[in-house]
Amino acid sequence: MMKRGDFILIVLVLLLAGGIYGVKWLDVRGEHYEQGDLQAVITINGKAYQTVTLTKEEQTIDIQTKFGHNILKVYDYGIQMTYSDAPLPIALDMGFISRPKQQIICIPARLMVEVVNPDASIDNDEELDAVI
Repeated sequence: MMKRGDFILIVLVLLLAGGIYGVKWLDVRGEHYEQGDLQAVITINGKAYQTVTLTKEEQTIDIQTKFGHNILKVYDYGIQMTYSDAPLPIALDMGFISRPKQQIICIPARLMVEVVNPDASIDNDEELDAVI
């Protein structure tokens, strides 16, 4: 049987999770961009590999490294992973991404794809916290 304190704790955790999700949702929605402005930054093992402009035209990016083999497909102003030789190809389930800050991550291949808006003003993560 749930006690009153348990119920209050569950409600507070749900409110906190909803608040965090809401702030992230509003942060992405507040960013203005035109189709064709966005880019996908591809990193492998934490190092920049390639930056691709997300266009309507279809293009394929074949990535073969010592960590694995992946294929990315750019189309309709977004990007999607279509092939991964990882034992559990979870990155294929991440689907089509086309909005800033969305990511596809393949841990075995040490590959990350993130949609960015290169024309955006200073990103909140890159603002100065203090001046000495």
